[in-house]
Amino acid sequence: MYKVTGTDPSGRTLAFACGTDEQALEKTWELAGRGFRNISVADPKGREMSALAFERSLDFDYDY
Repeated sequence: MYKVTGTDPSGRTLAFACGTDEQALEKTWELAGRGFRNISVADPKGREMSALAFERSLDFDYDY
């Protein structure tokens, strides 16, 4: 289980549970689009990292 946390525009910190790494990545993008700040992801082993570091750790191949 991945846990995505972020601070909403009103200052509340919210957490969301995601079953897969792809769902967690999509949630980070959604939260960023909604104006959340300080977005982080905790992986199933409990390691917490920023959303950007999490995205980089997934090592997706983007076709441009």
